[in-house]
Amino acid sequence: MDDMKKTADSLLKCRQIKAEILRFGVKQLEIEQLIKLLALELEDRDKMIAVTSALEKDISASILIPED
Repeated sequence: MDDMKKTADSLLKCRQIKAEILRFGVKQLEIEQLIKLLALELEDRDKMIAVTSALEKDISASILIPED
């Protein structure tokens, strides 16, 4: 039960972080850039490459361009 509590607390923390980021009014390209930057922090190199590669398939994901 202790592991379930830790997992639930961790997931809650993730949802709270996501909500805080969205409160900034981030645009689609900013979200993609944040995902890429977070992926670069992953310890699992294969996962990091998979996430960044998926984002880079779309050329606009590799460069942060302000939206109007």
